[in-house]
Amino acid sequence: MKEFETDSHGGTAAQCKTTTRRLVVNAAFLKDIKDDNHDLKVLLDKITPLILYQQTAKNHWPELIALIGDLRDQLALHFSLEEAYGYFDDAVVSSPWLSVIAESLRNEHPRLFSRILDLADQSLEICSDSHGQVSQFIRRFDDFRRAFEMHEEKELKLILDSLDDDIGVGD
Repeated sequence: MKEFETDSHGGTAAQCKTTTRRLVVNAAFLKDIKDDNHDLKVLLDKITPLILYQQTAKNHWPELIALIGDLRDQLALHFSLEEAYGYFDDAVVSSPWLSVIAESLRNEHPRLFSRILDLADQSLEICSDSHGQVSQFIRRFDDFRRAFEMHEEKELKLILDSLDDDIGVGD
């Protein structure tokens, strides 16, 4: 930002002010997100082996119902933490081009959450003896899991790109 002021001779002298940005890290945010990410990983690690094979899913259906409900609740917390602490906003302060990506990612939250809500509801209605219903549920859950993992990867990339802009990258 340049400011112009009058010097003692009545002329104009250009004076440069340099604005330096500081990377501010909210420790509470990092702890909450770290705990949340750990809990999400634990839940997904518990669910994954149960849905690898249809027979395993059928044999563990009550456990699977409970885990899907827990995942739904954890994702509600996960998305609210991301939005409440505003890391999206911080990521795009100095790079407006990142705001398009951030907005797109923020818009994915309701769609992803709607999908896990549907899966949690569907898991309660499925008769675990029904080969077709269990098979369809497994496919839908796997599609959701992949979409969620891609979403998380894009969020991480946004944060890393923001840090690259903020502190620069060395060669």
